[in-house]
Amino acid sequence: MDRRTLVTLAAAALAPPALAQEKTVERPSRIRHYVIAAKDMDAVCRQLYALLEVEPVAKPPGPEPTLAFGFRTRMIRVGTTLLEVVSPIREKHQLQDFFVERGGDGGFMVVMQTYDDDALLARAAANGHKLAFEIPDFRGQHLMQFDYRTFGSRFEFYKYTPEDNWWGNPLHGDYNDPKAAEDIMGGAVAVPDPAAIARTAAATFLGRLDGSSVRFGDRRIDFTPSGDGPRGLMTLYLKARDRRRVGETATVANVAFRFV
Repeated sequence: MDRRTLVTLAAAALAPPALAQEKTVERPSRIRHYVIAAKDMDAVCRQLYALLEVEPVAKPPGPEPTLAFGFRTRMIRVGTTLLEVVSPIREKHQLQDFFVERGGDGGFMVVMQTYDDDALLARAAANGHKLAFEIPDFRGQHLMQFDYRTFGSRFEFYKYTPEDNWWGNPLHGDYNDPKAAEDIMGGAVAVPDPAAIARTAAATFLGRLDGSSVRFGDRRIDFTPSGDGPRGLMTLYLKARDRRRVGETATVANVAFRFV
């Protein structure tokens, strides 16, 4: 064994594990869309079309697939993010309960994508969080919804297959692009203890903690004090196409839409 071989073997023995064997890094969760609950879906959609400066598309033929679950739905695409408006058709429905608790319309849910559903459930169990409900095969996707009383708003996760064109069909669906906004860059959720909830959300949802905010790539969820007011999804951040609009805010369905 020559000197060069001895040096090579010694270097390999002293190499840290990360160099000796590449470690698989789990991909962070991704914010996919936001849900607004409205008593009058058509009226709220008209306001959103005007705010976003987007032309509505024709309703697809046939019954809406969500009618079987007791609600109507309408999707609007804003860049890579979907904005969904839902409205109940049954007197007894969790959306009706939401209206009572919230005092009317409001931000109902943040919908996210996980690339590893088993790891997500393991982190949730480790942090003491249970699912509000789970559907292993919802239109080909694994659906997992967390209790809104834990995180201030409903956070619903999906393991999408395929990853980039799920049931909302954001890539190839019949959507028009808004003239006012390029994308939705995040939102604010009002909670009693923003710092504590941000910490457990970051740990469970695999985000990057930044004070009382959690970042998921270039998007973020800010946890803000609810005080004596309602909890839940209160604000959405629209990336303005016209940079002169940065700082403007408009309210639709009791949700503040802030141009950033």
